[in-house]
Amino acid sequence: MKTVLYYEHGGPEVLTLGDTDRPAIKDDEVLVEVKASGINPVDTYFRSGKRPVKEFPAIPHFDVAGIIRETGQNVHEFQVGDRVWGTNIAGTAREFVNASSGSLFPLPNTFSFEEGATLGIPAITAHLSLFNRAKLEPGETVLIYGGAGAVGHAAIQLASQHGATVIATASSAEKEEICLQAGAEHVIRLDQESNPEQAVLSSTNQEGVDVILDMSFSENVEQNLTIGALGVRIVTIGSPKNNQPQIPWGLLNQKHGSLLGVLVFTAPETALHKAGMEITQAIQNGTFKAHVGGVYEPGQAKQAHKDLENKKYAGSLVLKFT
Repeated sequence: MKTVLYYEHGGPEVLTLGDTDRPAIKDDEVLVEVKASGINPVDTYFRSGKRPVKEFPAIPHFDVAGIIRETGQNVHEFQVGDRVWGTNIAGTAREFVNASSGSLFPLPNTFSFEEGATLGIPAITAHLSLFNRAKLEPGETVLIYGGAGAVGHAAIQLASQHGATVIATASSAEKEEICLQAGAEHVIRLDQESNPEQAVLSSTNQEGVDVILDMSFSENVEQNLTIGALGVRIVTIGSPKNNQPQIPWGLLNQKHGSLLGVLVFTAPETALHKAGMEITQAIQNGTFKAHVGGVYEPGQAKQAHKDLENKKYAGSLVLKFT
């Protein structure tokens, strides 16, 4: 079967298109015919060596949308022919992948497979951040950095539908419009605003924000505590520039603030299941939309990874297999 592979760590150029055997499934697994494989920043970390892979050759990506073609004898919640989306599945950049049934969720017919492949890590991360970690309540104010990105776009929708006031940051008019369409009430234009801190505080009548979803924590940690309300909860989704940042302890204590980590790979199974099912329900209700930035063929995996690292598109990138 057609498979994207890499035999060593490196840049996008190490990705190749090869052929591998169709995987066998265990009793609690299903075989998914991959229609689309979602690409996320973490995939570039494994490929480049920032995070180690178990063995070579390695198959990239963790998100998938497709059709179940075989079920193990202990699987009862899915049937052959079901449309599904899922995450936390190692090596989805291939025509067929074996997956634990607990990592998959029903894909409503209103979503294409390309749209389904954008869910996974971005939507689950957004849901976990808002509800499992920050315990966002209706009426609270949440600041979402990078609202036009994959996680940010999902988080805006989920927070807005939950009854929160959403402030997002964006770096262009196009990205500002994406945030507004997703449900943000205020958008801070970082390419125009000389004092983002004051802009956030002005939008909250100087009261500060209750919850912050931060995609680049090391760059914003002190600012977050300045604009946070008393008891601010900061979810540290990412810190790509420096993953060991200095913490302004005094300011953290003064604000009675909380720093909350989140990672899909290590999240409790019950929280993952709740997030996936509630996202599926939101899709069925018509209150959640996908954010597809670009669609590539498997042979274009190198270009897809390059475009992701260069932030060429807002939204998620996917490989379309059939």
